[in-house]
Amino acid sequence: MTDSKASLKLMSLGLLALAGLFSMCGCAVAPDEFAYARLSAPYYQTRLGAGSSLDVLAQANAPDYQFDPEHIGKQLLSQSDTMVALSGQTADGFKTWVNLVAFDASRMTARRKYFFCSDERATNTTTEPLESLVGRGRGLYFDAQLLLDAEIRTTPYATDEARQIAILRWLADQFNADVRSLTDSADEPTNANELVATAGMMMNQTFQGVLLTLGKSPGLARNLAGAQGVAFGHISLDEGRIQMLATDDAVALKIRVNLPLTP
Repeated sequence: MTDSKASLKLMSLGLLALAGLFSMCGCAVAPDEFAYARLSAPYYQTRLGAGSSLDVLAQANAPDYQFDPEHIGKQLLSQSDTMVALSGQTADGFKTWVNLVAFDASRMTARRKYFFCSDERATNTTTEPLESLVGRGRGLYFDAQLLLDAEIRTTPYATDEARQIAILRWLADQFNADVRSLTDSADEPTNANELVATAGMMMNQTFQGVLLTLGKSPGLARNLAGAQGVAFGHISLDEGRIQMLATDDAVALKIRVNLPLTP
């Protein structure tokens, strides 16, 4: 029991450290009704190892997640036995977002959480519109926090860079599996999952670009936790940047394409 309590305490400390580094990143984006910080409220307000599906579902009706009916196009709820997704799209179709939370099957507490946003009118600073630059109008914003599985925690790696790449590959597989699990659920109507499927498709392309870059230059993985992260090529959206911090128990990730990595 003592070892279990100590492990839980260390996990909590690790999550606090991750939250301190990555919390509310991107909040300096221009304060419009569909600012990233507002769209991602369910993601940021869900605590790994503690938040329940009821907590996430409550966010669908939370005041900071309500939008003007004239400006919102879709606002959807998708749910399975172990996952909840709150997704939406603006009436003009320029922003599509997904908050996806996966729960531990036995404890039903949050184990993995993701926030995705595709922005057709992204800005690389608070004032410069990227749509004025040919081929650089679309931005992609992705955050994730996951508790590491035992296999990842206990596997020995030759180098820290090898461990970083293995964790990143595992994270990408987890996200793809969570998306497939939710979108393939027979209990969910197709229209409630189409935005989740879109997020899965776009992130699959993004992860391919990241892993291709690290596959060619594994040494770059040592920079993943740095302030500038690692630059990578995207198959259709030019260059992006990825930043990742892994503790012994958890991992936090952020990816930006045609958007600033930090405010």
